[in-house]
Amino acid sequence: MKEHRDEGIVEELWKIFSSMKLGLVLLGLVALVAGLGTVFPQANLEPEKAKAVGQIWQTLGFTQIYSTIWFRLLLGLLCINLIICSIQRFQGIYRRTFGLKPPESASTVPNKMNVKLTGESESLKKSVHDVLGRNGFKVTTTESNKGWSFIGIKRRWGNWGSLISHISFVVLVIGAILGTTMGFKGFAMISAGSTIPINSINVSKGTVKQDFSVHIYSAEDRFLANGERDNWYTDIGIIENGQEITRQTISVNHPLTYKGVTFYQSSFANGARLIADIKEQKIPMVLQDRGGNYFQAPGTDLYLIVAAMKNDPQSPAILYQVYRGTGVEPVQTGQLNAGQTIDVQGEYKLTFEGSAGFTGLQIKQDPGVWVVWLGCALLLLGLMLSFYWRTMVVSGFFESGQGPDGELTMGAMAGKVAGRVQKEFDRLIHDIQAK
Repeated sequence: MKEHRDEGIVEELWKIFSSMKLGLVLLGLVALVAGLGTVFPQANLEPEKAKAVGQIWQTLGFTQIYSTIWFRLLLGLLCINLIICSIQRFQGIYRRTFGLKPPESASTVPNKMNVKLTGESESLKKSVHDVLGRNGFKVTTTESNKGWSFIGIKRRWGNWGSLISHISFVVLVIGAILGTTMGFKGFAMISAGSTIPINSINVSKGTVKQDFSVHIYSAEDRFLANGERDNWYTDIGIIENGQEITRQTISVNHPLTYKGVTFYQSSFANGARLIADIKEQKIPMVLQDRGGNYFQAPGTDLYLIVAAMKNDPQSPAILYQVYRGTGVEPVQTGQLNAGQTIDVQGEYKLTFEGSAGFTGLQIKQDPGVWVVWLGCALLLLGLMLSFYWRTMVVSGFFESGQGPDGELTMGAMAGKVAGRVQKEFDRLIHDIQAK
C-alpha cells in the first residue's frame, strides 16, 4: 500500500510540474519579481538609496531581491518545470525526427494540406523523387500490393528548436545561481604603490575566499599627442605567499584574470604622494584629489585632505585643507608645490613629493559565466532552428487503378506556420505536375 501511495504522489507531482500553465505562472512571477527589483533600489548597486527604503521592505528582501531564497526558489521551480516538460516532449520530437514512416493508405496522408494527382505510376514516382530531392528532402519509399507510398523530410533538425530553447533557460538559470552563490563582485580604489589583500575589498555580493594580495605599481591617465584621452592604465601585480606570481598592465576592456578572479579597469582618480614627519617618524601616504580620502595624524584630531590638484608632470601642485575634530570649517589651508614642506598646526611637518594615481578596479569572480555563455549559445541555436530551419514533411500514397495509371494522394504537415508551408507545398505540386 505504501509503495502505491508513493507512486501516486510521484505521478501527481510529475503531472503538476509537467503543466505548461504552471510554467507560464512561474515565468510571470519571475518577471514580476524582477520588475520589483527595478522599482526598489538594490543594495549592491545603490547602497545609500537602499538604506532609505522602509525597514519592512528591507527585511522582506526587496532591496536585495536577486539573492533572496524565495527568488531562487522561484527560479528552481521554473527549472524543474522546464526540465520535466522537456522530458515529456523528447519522445515525440525524436519520433517526428527519426521515426516517421510513409503512409499505409490514402486516409493516413495529412488532410489539412492535401491534393490528388493522377498519372502513370512510375512516371509519378520518378517526378516525386526528382522534385523533392532537388528541394532538399530526404525521401523514403515503400511498396505494397495496393501501390506505393513515400515520405519526404526537409530540415529535420528544426524539430529540436523549441526543446533546445527551453533547455537554454535552464542552463542560464544554473549559470546565474552559480555566479551568485559561488562567486563575488566588489570594488577597490587603490593608490599607486599600495598593496592590499584581496579579501579586504568592498564586496557588493558574495564572499571572497581567496587570500592573495594585489600590488599597484602605477596608475596612469594617458593622453594622446592631440590632447584626447588614450586610456587608463594600471600596472598590477599578484602577490601570493610573499612572492609575485604574475604582473600585467591592464586597461579598459583588457582585464587580468588570476585563479578565476578578474580585475577590470573601471575608473581613475588623481592623487598626491605626501610624507608626514611626526616626531621624527616619517609616514608616507597617498591622498586622492577632491577629498576622496583623508589622513589623520596619529595622536591628534587633525584631518588632512587634498581639496584640489594641478596634475602637471613638470610642476604639480595641490590645495590642502586641515580640519580639527568634527569641525566643518578648515583650520588651515594652503598650496603646496612638489618638494615643498609646511608645518601643520605645530603638530607635524608635511612634504608634497609629487603625483600618484588612484586606480578604480571592479573585481569579480563568476564561476557561472561560461555556463551563462553556453545558455546564450543554446538559446540562439534554438531560436534559429525554430524560426529559420523549420521542418517540413511531405508524404503521399499512390493507389493503382486499372492498368499502370492511378491516383496519388499527397499532403504536407502544416504545423503552426501553415501559410509558409502552403506556398512551398503548392510550388512542389506545380513542379511535379510540370515534370
